[in-house]
Amino acid sequence: MKLNYLIPAILISAIAVDVSAQQKGKSGPKQKWRVQQLHKDNNEGIAVGDIDGDGKLDITAGEFWYQAPDFKQRPVRKLTAFGDDYLSNNSEHLYDMDGDGDLDVLAGTFKETLVNWYENQGAGHYDVEAWPVHQLIDTGTAHNEATFLHDIDGDGTPEFIENSWNVKNPTQIVRLIRDDDGKVTATKHLVSEVGTNGHGMGFGDINGDGKQDILFQAGWYEQPKAAPFTSRWQYHHDFDLPHASCPVLVVDLNKDGKNDIVWADGHSYGLYWHEQLEPQSDGTTTWRQHLIDKKFSQGHALAWDDVDNDGQPELITGKRYYAHSGRDAGAQDDITVHFYDWNAEAGTWAKHLISTAPAGEGPGIGLQIRVHDLDGNGWKDLVLPGKSGTHIIWNDGK
Repeated sequence: MKLNYLIPAILISAIAVDVSAQQKGKSGPKQKWRVQQLHKDNNEGIAVGDIDGDGKLDITAGEFWYQAPDFKQRPVRKLTAFGDDYLSNNSEHLYDMDGDGDLDVLAGTFKETLVNWYENQGAGHYDVEAWPVHQLIDTGTAHNEATFLHDIDGDGTPEFIENSWNVKNPTQIVRLIRDDDGKVTATKHLVSEVGTNGHGMGFGDINGDGKQDILFQAGWYEQPKAAPFTSRWQYHHDFDLPHASCPVLVVDLNKDGKNDIVWADGHSYGLYWHEQLEPQSDGTTTWRQHLIDKKFSQGHALAWDDVDNDGQPELITGKRYYAHSGRDAGAQDDITVHFYDWNAEAGTWAKHLISTAPAGEGPGIGLQIRVHDLDGNGWKDLVLPGKSGTHIIWNDGK
């Protein structure tokens, strides 16, 4: 088999991975999905958690939150519009920021350097025009592709990490520190002064040392062997992932003890996985690129979770509608959401369609995919924002 080289550390597979409409070797009733639209706006960030403390999962999505079980729309904040069709929310997270025991909204933005959080004041304070807003930190960097709330050092407390499409922006970690009064403050740690930044980000152990590293479009940062916030992280330009998804997934697909990479081109056609091979003598990681699917565009977000109840996680993604306001390849294609079953023995993926609709008329994946069993039926549902609206895709099982 002839191999082509992308850069010295990456091999490109000449044979695309098989993607079929139905998973081979499986039979039985077809899985059922239902689409519910909560709101039609251009918000692209979303989070799921118990906002009101009643034990049921609620949804926050941009300007509103949706109270279970009927998902009544209630206000949270106002968002600024910009460009042709953007709202200033690229991601949001639920975290108790003031130590009062309930979940507040911690939000990311596209263009601003300020990181704000919105205070959940609890029962009796939900019929308001907006939640009180508080500044967490000024990162000093704009041009943000997405943000993540992720425990990078494994100490049980998540960090707030921004990804930037601006390659000149430094990669930095915002540490969340809970003070004696229960309130969260923040400090910044500069990951590296070289290698900079780039579209897309993920987290996982690349070199097998047991520590989580940071991946982005132009390579990866190695977490220091000592405490991760006392020194710079070493940069490795071992691969390039053009317009990589948020997140990039890090998982050992072929069970060989080395983590592989799953990513999509967020602004064109292409869903791929990079198989990690044996490292070079100097420790440089090497990779073989495999095509998963090239029949949909703008796979800007990915998720890895079990949605068919087979005990194994599936790859969940779809089309982000109008990622660049209609200027990306495939912008007018139908919007699709789908998942892929991975067969490690055969090395193949089986594609399963969840929903499809004409451009602008159905659920897309926006900038975040949340996977939760909202109704307690034992099957995980999908909660999706996007420029075609905020949607729940209910998983009714088989």
